[in-house]
Amino acid sequence: MFGLKIKTLTALMLATALIGPGIKPGYDPDQFVLPEEAEVLVVVEGNEDRTCLVTAYEKSDGSWKSVFAVNGNTGQNGMSKNRVEGDMTTPVGVWLMNTPFGQKPAQEGFPSNYLNVTDRSYVWTKDSNDLVYDPEGRLDGERIGSDYYSVCYDYVINSGYNANKVSNKGSAIFIHCQGMQAGTSAGCIKIPEENMIELMKLYGKHGDGKCFIAVGITGEIDKLYDKYGTNNGLEAQY
Repeated sequence: MFGLKIKTLTALMLATALIGPGIKPGYDPDQFVLPEEAEVLVVVEGNEDRTCLVTAYEKSDGSWKSVFAVNGNTGQNGMSKNRVEGDMTTPVGVWLMNTPFGQKPAQEGFPSNYLNVTDRSYVWTKDSNDLVYDPEGRLDGERIGSDYYSVCYDYVINSGYNANKVSNKGSAIFIHCQGMQAGTSAGCIKIPEENMIELMKLYGKHGDGKCFIAVGITGEIDKLYDKYGTNNGLEAQY
């Protein structure tokens, strides 16, 4: 266990070095083929040890400019090009983000449609892969307003993975807060709360339909350039 902690710490130190001043990522964000209306792009570079580097870009004068870059975490079982429900992996692909919500109230600059989920009545359903108000508790899924998800779900944006609700391919792949300490997830991307707030305000600035996320493996991000809208909204195939 001690050796694992050292290995993880070393990986995080390396990732920190990679985001230092003057260091460019191993991909060109301007090469992503996205709809004309795209204004925000989040790129997640996943590593073998389930850490990741998350860089948020904003469109400026026709090209992508970095807003922040930060270390994060991915799924317990790493990255996947063939995710199935419950396998604890983070799928690889490019999607349109949607549905900003959280257990904490909205801050100034947050999306106008941000939903403050305050109790167990709010569920992210497995079957429909979206957020539903279900006070009777009839639906199966994540009770996103429950204490179980406190801190991690203070602020959340859905990645847009599996928007077409393909059975057994998984749901509720979010980008959200890390919580009390860094660690792996069941498939979501986790970043520090201060960066999640910054991302939420970027989303609020531009709104629905303009914020995208590309999730890939370090050294293979270039393989995602033309993968938006492919494979029925599931994992990128290459």
